[in-house]
Amino acid sequence: MAIASIRNFGQILSRVQSHPTTYRAFSAATTGTSDCTLSRTAEQLSQLPTIGYVYLGEVPYRKALEMQNQLCRRRIDEIYALPQADRADLNLRQFSDALILLQHPPVYTNGRRNHGKLQPDEIERLHALDCDYVETNRGGEITFHGPGQLVGYPNLYLKDHFLATKCFVKGLEYTIAETCAHFGIEAKTIPGFPGVWTSPTQKVAALGTHVQRYVTSHGFALNCTTDMKWFREIIPCGLEGKTAISLQTLMEQHGKPNCDTSVDAVLPVLRQSFAKVFGCNVKPLEDVSPATFKFIQELVKL
Repeated sequence: MAIASIRNFGQILSRVQSHPTTYRAFSAATTGTSDCTLSRTAEQLSQLPTIGYVYLGEVPYRKALEMQNQLCRRRIDEIYALPQADRADLNLRQFSDALILLQHPPVYTNGRRNHGKLQPDEIERLHALDCDYVETNRGGEITFHGPGQLVGYPNLYLKDHFLATKCFVKGLEYTIAETCAHFGIEAKTIPGFPGVWTSPTQKVAALGTHVQRYVTSHGFALNCTTDMKWFREIIPCGLEGKTAISLQTLMEQHGKPNCDTSVDAVLPVLRQSFAKVFGCNVKPLEDVSPATFKFIQELVKL
């Protein structure tokens, strides 16, 4: 059976490399994608569900976290209440996959490996910056979320997409790279260093996911016009000698200071990139699943 490769990362980067003015070779970085190309059969691609997207604007992190937790529980309960033979039948489910996009007020979050490890005086220091601190069950270490940063929480049932967790994470990395390529920026992964990078020392997007019974939560954070001062208060993702950078700063470095890299401008580009990478349709959530849309809206308004 023929295999259809979904937006191999090398193909994405080759489009950027065709523009000499924007291409910059990394001296110590590779794509690191040889073990996962998101390849699926033509038959599998024809069965992929439509993903509903929703942009929620600015939502406090704790409220968004509780929304994700409740949505994941609801989806797991619904899917696994069905007989195993019926779980692939989308018509038997009320809730759908969702790409939840939003921004947060200033907040530092930490991953599951660091629960309880930050000293009380350090937490007090972060709070003194008028910034919340939250420990979560995602992967990764400490990072910052705030205005000007596009945060994405894909809530997918991976079995519907014929993807292992590792390939799902690679898909998120490819999505960020494709989004950056739209602006003429080369971005790639560096083996051993999580996230998406525009140089061996500068990260434009952080990733941290959680998967329970094949249902995903958490996701990515792409710096669009984010104020980098917040990252200087921490060691982002626990990586000494590495820094965060925004699309806005990158465009200024490329001699395009007037390029619009606001969240509003990046949103449609990222949605299109996500659809290309994951090989599925992405439509407004209220059209795909009114029940899922209503569930999310009610939780973030509480």
